[in-house]
Amino acid sequence: MPGEKAIIFRSEPSEPLRTGPEGAGTHVLTAPTPAAAAALAVEFVERGVDTVELCGATGYPWAAAVEAAVGGRARVGTVVFGFESLLDVAEYKRRASAGEALRELFLYVEPGADPAVDRFVRSEGASTSQFVAVPEPAAGAAVAAEFADGVQLIELYGEWGARDVAAVIAAVDERVPVGAVAYPKPTRAPSPAALPTA
Repeated sequence: MPGEKAIIFRSEPSEPLRTGPEGAGTHVLTAPTPAAAAALAVEFVERGVDTVELCGATGYPWAAAVEAAVGGRARVGTVVFGFESLLDVAEYKRRASAGEALRELFLYVEPGADPAVDRFVRSEGASTSQFVAVPEPAAGAAVAAEFADGVQLIELYGEWGARDVAAVIAAVDERVPVGAVAYPKPTRAPSPAALPTA
């Protein structure tokens, strides 16, 4: 499975879902806690996944737990939001915490995907998430524009350059918060000489 990635969403456990071609597919997974996400990441890394991405509802504490668990065997990233999205994503979080029915769009890069066909919906409680695979980040803006009036959050998974993320933000006219996966530099374990001796 080298070249495959796992996307872990903060949610109650559900059946894993795999999309895409062999060797370049995407595993959509759910975990309720950082420890559960770390265990799931290890399981899929041991199956050969080489990239693990975490949804925007997790953040750096989750990423740190997953990074420590996989021990450098996979890249670990997490969705973050730019300054232009901060107020709207805070409002989204408030509404989600209050149990309101919300709709999200998750775009993920999968070579050879057809966005018109390679899409699926998952529901949890009152909320609905639309997943759409795009063959390259440049295709994301058109899909975002299609959904702009019906979603309250957009997250981008895979390798998205600044221009491609900016194109998605422009396509929704900054009316919807847009987050994209960032890959922090892996934390290095301290050398033995740097550890306290007493």
